[in-house]
Amino acid sequence: MALVQCFIELLGSLFNKICRGDEELAEMFGRLPDCVVIDILSRLPIDSLVRFRRDCRDLRALISSQYFTTLHLSRARPMLLLHDCYDPTKHKKRLYVLSENVDKKELILRELYLQPELKINKHLGLGERSPSPIYSCQGVLLFANKYYWPRTTYYVLNPITQEEVIVQHTHHPGRLCAFYFCRGFKLFYAQVRRSWCQYLVYIFKTQTWRKVRSSCTFNFLPYRGSPAIVNGALHWIVYTYLKKDLPNCANGIMVFRMDKEELSAMPHPGRVCKAKQVHETMRLLVKENCLSFCHLLVSELAVYIWILEDYEMWAWNKRYKVNICNTRFFPLGLPYGGVPRNVYWWIKFFYIQDGELVFYYMDSVFSYNLDHKTVKGFKLPQMLFALGTYIKSLVAIA
Repeated sequence: MALVQCFIELLGSLFNKICRGDEELAEMFGRLPDCVVIDILSRLPIDSLVRFRRDCRDLRALISSQYFTTLHLSRARPMLLLHDCYDPTKHKKRLYVLSENVDKKELILRELYLQPELKINKHLGLGERSPSPIYSCQGVLLFANKYYWPRTTYYVLNPITQEEVIVQHTHHPGRLCAFYFCRGFKLFYAQVRRSWCQYLVYIFKTQTWRKVRSSCTFNFLPYRGSPAIVNGALHWIVYTYLKKDLPNCANGIMVFRMDKEELSAMPHPGRVCKAKQVHETMRLLVKENCLSFCHLLVSELAVYIWILEDYEMWAWNKRYKVNICNTRFFPLGLPYGGVPRNVYWWIKFFYIQDGELVFYYMDSVFSYNLDHKTVKGFKLPQMLFALGTYIKSLVAIA
């Protein structure tokens, strides 16, 4: 692994020389096919790519192309986004990412730089609650004050390119359900009107809202949190059904086809829930391009993970059990010496990558290998709050 890292650093130094005007080296690389140069560039650290795009005319067009940004995005590894949100006296956003080091033996905390002149920093100190990151999509973050607000402002930002877009709307009351990418960035919003919902999509390219046609009987609100995206669709755990004559579990998963903008609902695996609150202990993730269903059983303090092995047949298989009370792996003990009533506030599942379940428990983050049953842990500094998955990218917002 160290040898690979040295080779990547060597390639980066060569491109640095090209940017400084080394004509001989530039001519040598100029003889290479574009596909080879793109493949080499896509393996370099993103900070180097930002510098090359800014300073090197020969590489700027290549790095800014949609093909390159898509390739680089496909090779990016997810990280955990953290937010310092407890100090109201600060005059700039402080974001951090938690990721593995080069040899993948430990987790390291790094800060994401945000330029002081960004509008989201200007918002601070205006006497109202500071916007917080709510969604992350392809390296772009969406900040907002609350889900319910008379007039909502969304700050959409790529921390790597520092591109920022502002979106405002008055579709209330309701809930922002997703920030996603389908031929461009979009928002999915559920406007609540008594016992039914009007669903809307916001398109960043045209800066317009569009109503989503749906059956008048489809009145689901998803649980807050980023949807799981597989098979070209968004998937959420259903939090509530506005008309009470339909059981929650038979329609426990809300599905939105991104291309056709079609809504449907499917059952979640496992037993029928005795109360709506049980859905708060469930989370949908993605494991190796398959939908996965994580269910925390409070009575056992264990997490059961189901994998959707056949999407068309909606066939689930219970594959894993993670005992988070096992002090050999999670030597933390329980809050207040026992199982809290609202234990789902203490535990939050983020993503599964390379067979490892990444989740937050109390004030620590764990990466648990589902097959080998090994764990890496990281105790968060005080005042940092874990938000969700993030990847560094060069993707343009609009």
